[in-house]
Amino acid sequence: MTVSRIQFVTVPVADQAAARDFYVGKLGLDVVVDRAGPAGRFVMVAPKGAQTGLVLVDYPISGVHLAGPLHFQLDTSDLDADITALRANGVDVPEPQTMPWGRATSIKDLDGNGVGLLEPSAFGNRPN
Repeated sequence: MTVSRIQFVTVPVADQAAARDFYVGKLGLDVVVDRAGPAGRFVMVAPKGAQTGLVLVDYPISGVHLAGPLHFQLDTSDLDADITALRANGVDVPEPQTMPWGRATSIKDLDGNGVGLLEPSAFGNRPN
């Protein structure tokens, strides 16, 4: 295989516009793509400069199982600042936990999908 990266993760949502507003307005992600497609809008959001995005989907896609909720993890260099910003934006954020690979917390989006935030330790951002 010649696979080099994960391009995007499909995130099932009930209301694409509301989900876009949440990920952009509350989490500070950028809109990478927002255009009409054959089955509905193709909306991809991502952290600034990221190579992998989240595609927010509120319509059926042939061959893709879109049952949720799901969980994904975002990397951060300052978890405390992110928690402060999220709480200022009205997001309920649990206190972080410390693990060998870093400090982490997890929030829920509007559809119950888990959004993890990890500030990696010197151990690295993957459990070994």
